[in-house]
Amino acid sequence: MIDYDAEIERILGGPPSKLAFRALCAALVRAGSPAGLVSLCHERLASWPDRMREAPWSWLAALEAGHTKPTWGLVRSLGLQSARDGILDAALPDPRSRSEVRGVTHLDLGWYASDQLASLAETVEHWEDLRSIQVGGLTGMDSALLTRLAGRAALARLESLDLVSVREDMWHFDKPPFRPPGGPAWRLRHAGLRAPDLVHLMRTGLVPDLRSADVLVCDLSEARELADCAELARLEQLSIGFRCGKNGRQPLRKPYFGNVIDQDDEACEEFFACADLASLHSLTVRGTAMGLGREGLGALGIDALVGSGVLRQLTELTLELLPVGDATISRVLESLDRDRIEKLKLADLVATDVTAAAFAAAGAFPRLRHLDVSRNHLGAKGAQQLAADVRMPVLEHLDLSGRESGSPYYGRPEVQPVGDAGAAAWASSPNAGTLTYLNMAATGLTVNGLTALMTSERLHKLGGLGLAGNPVGSWPAPLRDAPVWRTLRTVDAADCGLGDDDIEALATTVSAPCLHSVSLAYNSIGSRGARALASWAALPQLWELNLHDNVLTDDALTALASSGAAQRLLELDLEQDCWNAHARGNGTQLPALMLDRATFPSLDAIFLGIVDEYHGARYSTGFPSPRRQELASASTTRPELAAFLTHLDMEQLDDGDDTDTDTDGSDDERAEYDFRTERAARHAEFIAEAQNFARRMIEGDIGWPPPLASDAS
Repeated sequence: MIDYDAEIERILGGPPSKLAFRALCAALVRAGSPAGLVSLCHERLASWPDRMREAPWSWLAALEAGHTKPTWGLVRSLGLQSARDGILDAALPDPRSRSEVRGVTHLDLGWYASDQLASLAETVEHWEDLRSIQVGGLTGMDSALLTRLAGRAALARLESLDLVSVREDMWHFDKPPFRPPGGPAWRLRHAGLRAPDLVHLMRTGLVPDLRSADVLVCDLSEARELADCAELARLEQLSIGFRCGKNGRQPLRKPYFGNVIDQDDEACEEFFACADLASLHSLTVRGTAMGLGREGLGALGIDALVGSGVLRQLTELTLELLPVGDATISRVLESLDRDRIEKLKLADLVATDVTAAAFAAAGAFPRLRHLDVSRNHLGAKGAQQLAADVRMPVLEHLDLSGRESGSPYYGRPEVQPVGDAGAAAWASSPNAGTLTYLNMAATGLTVNGLTALMTSERLHKLGGLGLAGNPVGSWPAPLRDAPVWRTLRTVDAADCGLGDDDIEALATTVSAPCLHSVSLAYNSIGSRGARALASWAALPQLWELNLHDNVLTDDALTALASSGAAQRLLELDLEQDCWNAHARGNGTQLPALMLDRATFPSLDAIFLGIVDEYHGARYSTGFPSPRRQELASASTTRPELAAFLTHLDMEQLDDGDDTDTDTDGSDDERAEYDFRTERAARHAEFIAEAQNFARRMIEGDIGWPPPLASDAS
């Protein structure tokens, strides 16, 4: 029997997160939503960021299907995008007819969200508490919508407006202008815009309180105009992307240094030479991904940033996806005020162990809480230097991960070859005692690295551990009593080569008192593994269980469902890719027990069926077509299942009554294309390639760009 008062108190006393908010709401609903308890949650949640109090896609899709919740009054943010293959985004609710959303302060419309943006332009005056709007991927086809939105008086109430992100590359679409008319000053404190639009807002006097900006600069004249704005001197945070030229050359499926864009360098030099950034304490400069490399400004642009002197005043710096290399990164590290910097992200910059040596030369970063050197080319020596030779006494967040591949059927990781020796160094590091998050995904870990981390007595505050995309291959039974279980909240062990034996060993762990989220996606879990999970002592406390693309059969699903243990589970992913050699047939019916509300009584999101992760399509739903249609329209269908079934992209759906398992080719073809067939060999190949590439970079053998045909002649 769950003590819901105690459960709610535990959640409110823990770290705020979107998943924790959903767990809180589920506990309230199961407690009967008594007025006193709801009032207490209203009061205590006031200290949480509004963006953490999010109604996810599944809630909105269920609302469209006719299912509401008594906890909607606690919601302050909406996430409309499903981010799932073959599932449609949710529509933006109309606050005039949907009282559930009238307290919302933050809207995340998602990417390429023209329909949602059109609805917002029509109803924005009726979102009386709205303070933040976020939308990405706008194109020229959205020009009329932005013009309508720009004229709405309700925008004056906003505190944050993101119409552009520095994550966008500007390769495929121009951005429509956003030019609201002059008038009374707005409340806006943050804006994400193209440079000409940001200049317009500042020079019309509309945003006197602006303190934060994300901006894309697309040519030299834009850089000059932006730098000339005296209002920049009030900014405390700036994220900037220079998108002034394009190259696009890349070797097919191989790592390479990247493309330096001369126009980006020139614009960066102009901007940082002229801009007054006197109040700035947080800066992001971001390029773009190009295959297994990166494209954007290079060493000259970063030298201009260093020369501006702005680095010494920063408490936070992010440099990402820039073809710069070790020597340039070393100049950045020398220019920081190491006694001031609190967050440092140097991701995807072609850094090697030479950069780690530059950290060691710096000696100490006494206030650094967040260090991200992911998607680079550090090896074991570099990881060891960071662990042993750099003093970071308050470090909480460390990301050493490589570049994950997405779906292992169609992508390939770019390993950062830290390996077991690097993991062992951090397991025993003096800097490990304050870590609450450690990401070692795609770093070449084997079972030895896993064991070193899990048995570390120094990682006594670790709450999040990322292991995905590593050739771990085994989960030793002795880890059942590993010290790290005392504090872990989330474990991501996707694509680690784990099978039924390993899950049986994992499930012997008796005590993991803080654990709430486990990802075991892209492993090889079948019947025995599912039965082990069903009896796992930690299952009753999990909020999230990701079993995406495993090899689960009916008896495996029945074992999970019939245990009755997953009382707190909020989200369950059971999808499979069409090339999974053991994928269920398109028309195969899920066990009836999976539909019973008592099976997973707190569930608010479920994902089922066969998907094609290459084309982003969906082939089946876990139900034959007649049964799917019956369930989708029945008022008795559980809300999370109704949300799933009523928001399917029907274009590729083929869930007929056939029960064969042939989803996209013969059994032999699927066995050949299933990444599990040669997983170990592929991992070894990726690690060797990463080590060789890092060696070449250290030796100065960049080998890029290749000469153009015209140069050769």
